[in-house]
Amino acid sequence: MHTVTIGSTPVPAIGQGTWRLGGDPEQFAAETEALRYGLERGLTLLDTAEMYAGGGAERVVAAALGDSRQKAFIVSKVWPSHADPEALRTSLAASRARLQTEVIDLYLLHWPNRTVPLRDTLWALAEAREHGAIRYLGVSNFSRDLLQAAHSILGPGLIAANQIDYSLLERRAEHSIIPYCRDHGIAVMAYSPLKHLGTLDLQGPGWQALRTVSRRHLLSPHGIALAWLIGQPGIIAIPKAVTRQHIDVNRAAGDLVLTPDDRELLASAFPRAPGEMPVQYF
Repeated sequence: MHTVTIGSTPVPAIGQGTWRLGGDPEQFAAETEALRYGLERGLTLLDTAEMYAGGGAERVVAAALGDSRQKAFIVSKVWPSHADPEALRTSLAASRARLQTEVIDLYLLHWPNRTVPLRDTLWALAEAREHGAIRYLGVSNFSRDLLQAAHSILGPGLIAANQIDYSLLERRAEHSIIPYCRDHGIAVMAYSPLKHLGTLDLQGPGWQALRTVSRRHLLSPHGIALAWLIGQPGIIAIPKAVTRQHIDVNRAAGDLVLTPDDRELLASAFPRAPGEMPVQYF
């Protein structure tokens, strides 16, 4: 399995996303079992958030871990409406309770917030780290300019990760966000790493390129798309999967090393759009 370092901790480059888990009580057992199966296969980074099903996804994570908390690296996120220090502390305490853990390994500001000074939020995160409630702090959906602002507040070394929308079909982060993160030791977590693959024209150049590389390596196109992402330094992909078949594909992608020809073919078939990724505020 490829690994990426968050802070000083190596983690698998393929994690398990939990978006939309925990919302249906009838699916709780199946979702728990899916995460547990992934954990057994080495997908020990679990990404969740207080916003996912109103905390329901965090409860699924806790149920999946059971007595095996020490085997996992847990990522959770505070919603931007809770970005002021007092609300952040309350949200963090609630997430820790739902996750049934004393310490969250990585805690992120989910989206930037226009109305709460970034300085206040970052200092609250740094305080939580100093008090041992979280191991590492980070951000999500931050542009290069916002990352620079965060560094001017906290100084170097404290921002461990930036979680962004990144996939073969959404490569604008490559213009400046990913280079900045790479230069400053910030891990990049790609959410929606299989974005819109299911809508591709089966006769179009993108799908045909994926099929060509898929045949070379005997792995599904979805697995190839994941392998392309994590074949770059410092990139973690967090796909959601609730079936053993999809989890096995994700796990296999974590071991695959694409050739330079594979990577060039895919990059040409999925060209990077011009312009920076727009910043969304909540």
